[in-house]
Amino acid sequence: MKQKQLSILAASMLAAFATNAAYAGQIQASSVSIAREVITTDTQAVIAPSVAYRFSGDVDARVQTQTFQVQFTLGSGAWAAAPTATAISVADGVSGALADQGAQGAGDYSVSNIGLSTDKKTLWATITVWNASATDGTALFTLVNTRLIKQPLISINVTSNNVAGTNPTNVAAQRGTVNGLFTVVGDLVVDAAAGTCSAVKTMPVTFKHYTALSNPAAIATDSTATPDEHVRAGSTNTATLITFPTNILPVITTSTGNAKINAAGANLNFSGTATGGAAPDSWINATVVNLGKISLSQNAQGYDANLQNNYLLTGNPANGGVSAVATATLTNGNVEASSLTATVTATNGFVSGGTLWLDSSAVCAGGGGIVSGGAAATAITAGTAAGPITLTVNTAQLNAALSGTGTRDLHVCYGVNGVATAIPQSAFTTKVVLVKAAAGANLNEQNNTCSGPHYSLGGGVKIDVRNYATSKANGGWLSVIRLINPNETRAVDVYGQIIHPDGTYGPWGLLTSGLNAGTANADKLAPRAVLNLTSTQVDAKLTNAPAHATTALNGSSTPVASDTGARLRITSNAASTLRVQNYLYNPDSKNFIEASSTQGVDFEGSIDRAPVNEGQYQDQDAQKGLNGK
Repeated sequence: MKQKQLSILAASMLAAFATNAAYAGQIQASSVSIAREVITTDTQAVIAPSVAYRFSGDVDARVQTQTFQVQFTLGSGAWAAAPTATAISVADGVSGALADQGAQGAGDYSVSNIGLSTDKKTLWATITVWNASATDGTALFTLVNTRLIKQPLISINVTSNNVAGTNPTNVAAQRGTVNGLFTVVGDLVVDAAAGTCSAVKTMPVTFKHYTALSNPAAIATDSTATPDEHVRAGSTNTATLITFPTNILPVITTSTGNAKINAAGANLNFSGTATGGAAPDSWINATVVNLGKISLSQNAQGYDANLQNNYLLTGNPANGGVSAVATATLTNGNVEASSLTATVTATNGFVSGGTLWLDSSAVCAGGGGIVSGGAAATAITAGTAAGPITLTVNTAQLNAALSGTGTRDLHVCYGVNGVATAIPQSAFTTKVVLVKAAAGANLNEQNNTCSGPHYSLGGGVKIDVRNYATSKANGGWLSVIRLINPNETRAVDVYGQIIHPDGTYGPWGLLTSGLNAGTANADKLAPRAVLNLTSTQVDAKLTNAPAHATTALNGSSTPVASDTGARLRITSNAASTLRVQNYLYNPDSKNFIEASSTQGVDFEGSIDRAPVNEGQYQDQDAQKGLNGK
């Protein structure tokens, strides 16, 4: 055969394939979104959305009556109740005409049998399209006795249908329901503990079609009937029936600026300046810092359990925000909550004698009915200084606290007025929980919760290793870095960042990553522990690109070859004492020298070690931390 003929043949085959694919059976689902928060138990049943399947073939009853079965199988969850026959419709997929459901001689088709599989996963329905002669009263029938339904569209759980000649007939009350949904959506609190605050879950549905039924009154299988539409080439048989987004998301934002513990003031207060950035400014004054803010955001638009009202911060009540009640009674879109808690954790604890509070004011001055630095603030005692400390906005305060579409900011304020002991250098994180109102079955809502970092109060450990030979250094030398944690009780995280010879910031990362996996000291250097890393190992951990606020100060994202030599900036959010040693090693000559002497810092001054108001400042010569912060 000539090549041209082969080409023509190939083209015709492709055209035929494209035609078949274009008319392959297609599942069509409306994919309703329901908020995860309003699903609380597996026994809770909600109305399933409509789902349809458009055949690629026709149903031809012009010669004889045709009977077939359709099946809709859930990939998760279960059918709680099947719809009644009137909530199942048949339409001509070409003309769009809705067939008339009724008995033989009074309609185009009937749904003779409906059932659920033993495991409640599959809903099945047996449908009969009637054959009729020309004397059957053509005026009664939508399809005028042709009984040829082209590419029929079979729909279940419809709200309107053509029943016994009445079109439209409201059949919304006849729809089926699904349950087992809590297993599908999961527990939001458990998810948040694993690090996921706003996942989207889905419930898939799969279609099958059978002809030549051996028993129309039973669920069909491949051995008792002939599979048809769902096995044709190019068919699409699976779709999403319900999407479950997380509607409400607690947002934790860290403050910015330069607040730090004032070493010159015996570590009893703060130093810094107001920087005026868009985020909350960390430095308020010598005795108050703003650690950051918390708020609620509308993360998605899923329905409440009634499938009529969206579950929105801006929906009900009319003034927006949450509906502050002790007991939930509604499923009409209200976000019904009884309180909000913010649990603040400090890596090295809080200072005894200090205070912690939530404030509607970015300068921690109070207002809006939210507690400020007065009697309502939480006093930190010797017994609670280790933390965490939980701050609560109760039911009476909640509407005012979160009014204005629920996105009003609450600032986490830390006061140290009159403290007599040194303020610990700590990195702060906050876990926010919007506690939903208690109620009866299927009315209560899941709590929304999320955790995130707040400001790190340090100013402490910032050490530049002065003569660092990276893995790309010229001359054959490489550095061996020795990190020492002198603290007797505290495990610390240690970060590193290359400062290139030209002074630009380079890549950075956590040098203690991978240590003590599965323990409370995971990714940290344990008390009294040491860690040796070659520059090749160090550089492999510096996987983050430089991110200085001034773009021009960001250099290469990888080490660069140089005769001058880079520096390695060592920082820690948790440490208040650290030692670093740097050795240069030449693998070729086997020479080994200590290149930078011992560098370190110690803010843990005590009477039996060094003056409390001085500590031991040993060769800490870096002015800034990671990325110039």
